[in-house]
Amino acid sequence: MSGVPPAPVLAALTSALDGAGDGLSVRDLMRSLRADAATSRVPRRLVEEVLAGDPRFLERSIAGRTTWVVDLSRAPAPPAGPAPAVDPDRPLDGLDLRDWQVEAFAAWAGAGFRGVVEAVTGTGKTRLAIAATRAALAHDGRVLVLVPTLDLLDQWVRELRRSVPQARIGRLGGGHGDDLHDHHVVVSTPHSAALVPIDVPSRGPGLLVADEAHRYGAPTWADALKPGFAMRLALTATYERADDGLEQVLGPYFGGVVQRYGYDRAVPEGVVAPFRIAFAATHLDDHERRRYDEADRKVRTLHHDLIDRYGLSRDPRRLLQAAAGVVAEATGRGDARANACRAYLSMLRQRRDVAASCAGKLDVVRAVAPGLAAHADRTLVFTDTVDQAESAARVLTRAGLAAEEVHGDLPGDKRRIRLAQFRKGNLDALVAPRVLDEGIDVPAADVAVVLASFRTRRQMIQRLGRVLRLKADGREARLVVAYAAGTREDPANGGHDEFLGEVLDVAGDIARYDLDIEVERAALTPWLAPRRGGGDRLAGGLARPGPVLR
Repeated sequence: MSGVPPAPVLAALTSALDGAGDGLSVRDLMRSLRADAATSRVPRRLVEEVLAGDPRFLERSIAGRTTWVVDLSRAPAPPAGPAPAVDPDRPLDGLDLRDWQVEAFAAWAGAGFRGVVEAVTGTGKTRLAIAATRAALAHDGRVLVLVPTLDLLDQWVRELRRSVPQARIGRLGGGHGDDLHDHHVVVSTPHSAALVPIDVPSRGPGLLVADEAHRYGAPTWADALKPGFAMRLALTATYERADDGLEQVLGPYFGGVVQRYGYDRAVPEGVVAPFRIAFAATHLDDHERRRYDEADRKVRTLHHDLIDRYGLSRDPRRLLQAAAGVVAEATGRGDARANACRAYLSMLRQRRDVAASCAGKLDVVRAVAPGLAAHADRTLVFTDTVDQAESAARVLTRAGLAAEEVHGDLPGDKRRIRLAQFRKGNLDALVAPRVLDEGIDVPAADVAVVLASFRTRRQMIQRLGRVLRLKADGREARLVVAYAAGTREDPANGGHDEFLGEVLDVAGDIARYDLDIEVERAALTPWLAPRRGGGDRLAGGLARPGPVLR
């Protein structure tokens, strides 16, 4: 559906409500707009955003009926003035950029003010984007910042107001309908930006910043990447996708990667906290093992069929992508290739689910609970499902920790309260199934416990990043990774290979414990004890007490 500029929508709503007495409901307003060819295709969501975002429209409730009225005496905020919001002679004053941010800014500018910056979580990508924003505003430009969630929208608005106090910062989404005619910077969700044309109403440059940019390769999000912005900056911790979104969407729009900043620089340069990792092995019970082995057998058979019989790629990622594409395009159940792809994807999911949600994962929580309780460190626990999160929270509570789960089924206000309680130190642990991975402002934590990971490298980088903020006393962050031994999660079977490749030479140590061995189970508690960075590294990379499991 094509978008409609806010100005015609605003005029049509004002005309419909002027003199309407007790006002009109949104349904009545939609009927009025659809009767006019100029606004006949306006989506209801845009109407609601314009009503909520303009102070001239007032919501009233009469006898239980919600209506809207217009008060033309309530003028909207004045438009952004002609003067630059940032001193053009000193655009980056006060930002205190780190060396890597200066390098990234120079590389981006040298690439024609276009490019992708990939930097691990917690290293300051937002501050780099603010530097780019100030540079655009110094030349009387306008800036559109795209963020994937309303939580991040609020976070960005707060940071921009602190860093660019003279600029008018607007919002598009979450009930707001601000635009670049009245604001220097608009922070928007991709869904809202995709609904309306957004141009650059000034003689200065237009800058588009995409946070968590790897997400914008999806067709539904790509519409938010507006062509009228000559300056383009993409930010991500992991510039990768399982589909062809990098090649088809992100590359053509942003250009290539101009700077990468990984753990190999961030840790020794003191940008993030030093860290160590423990891999904790649990074991499938007999029933889980039978289910896992059966799913694994079917996956292997179907894998060979898709390659040998149906000609799909041998490359694992391309095979997965191709199978998903075949299923998406299938029109019926009579297509043998589509049925094979469907069965393959189903068995992959079943195999993963058995390992991710096995009962032994809660045993890992029981094993780490004494250490967490003894050292009173703030902890994030990442689970596979809501049920697993609730069970893990109960285990921690019984061990004496103040723990709560956070997930998408919770009302938004309750989720915000729990995050605030964690931030204030009133909660020892937050337990969540993937909701804390991206797109939410998570308070600083000391320990992360991962019970399951889906997209291994990306999720592990995001989750480690949640505990990498520098500690005032120089303590190390700690990451505990649970895995089901003898499955695809097992490092001995290649589990977490890509992630391990990034951290192997940087982590303070990478230990491995088998929870079925009592002495190793007991060793987790002292391992969790806080210590300052720079401790002795265990030799041999992936190490643990006793012989390494094979």
